[in-house]
Formats: sequence, C-alpha cells, structure tokens
Amino acid sequence: MKNVKEILEQKGGEVYTASPDETVLEAIRKLADLGIGSLVVVENGRPVGLFSERDYTCKVALEGRHSQDTPVREVMSERLVVVHPDTTTNECMALMTENRIRHLPVVDEGKLVGLVSIGDIVKDIINEQQFVIEQLEQYLYYS
Repeated sequence: MKNVKEILEQKGGEVYTASPDETVLEAIRKLADLGIGSLVVVENGRPVGLFSERDYTCKVALEGRHSQDTPVREVMSERLVVVHPDTTTNECMALMTENRIRHLPVVDEGKLVGLVSIGDIVKDIINEQQFVIEQLEQYLYYS
C-alpha cells in the first residue's frame, strides 16, 4: 500500500492556489485556465481553505453575489481536512468518504507540499489491486 508521498513523487507536488483576498472572479479564471476544479487557499504559506466550483455555484451564483467584488475568503470552504505525506491511500480514501470531499491538501510541518484528489487515490488502489490479481494468477499458473 502506497502513501501520499509516493503518489506525489509520481504525479508531482505542484499545487494551484488562491489568496483569500483575491476576488472570486480571479479564482474562477484560474480554475478555467488550468482546467481544474479547486484551488487551495493559502495565507502566509499555510492552507486556510479550499475554493471549488461547488463553492462558486452555491455561495456566489445562487446567492446573487458578484464575482468581481467578492473575496475568496467569504466563500471558501474553511473546514479543511489535510493529510501528511506518510498517510496511506486507504486512510485517504476513508477520510474522503467520511467527509464527502474530493481533495486532500498534503501538509508537512505546517507547509503545503501537495494535493491529492479522489482520482489519484482511486487510480492507486486500482493499480494495487491489479498487481495483486496478477500475482495470484501467476501463483495459480505455476502451482
């Protein structure tokens, strides 16, 4: 079973971020330009929230706010579930399922070092299961 550090080594540790003081319009432009669904909101090098397409839809569009004059801080999801690089993929899956979230910022000594998504975790679990299946098939073939 892999841990988050190993996943980040394969995919890279680049994390797209937003400042809590930038406007929602700036943040959704980043989402669109990068083709991603969320940004980690960082203040003084530390993650303080997550801004997602869902936050925009539910807290800006549906509430009649204006993207160009609403700061990210007012609409970001502040309840942040984070993991450490040593967290296993199974632990990540349990956290994501329990908290109904799709992204986990990776924090080491208070600093943001990466981000894993549900897609990263599912891909790793599927690869691990495929490996086990292949090993069992080899065992049965040569037995």
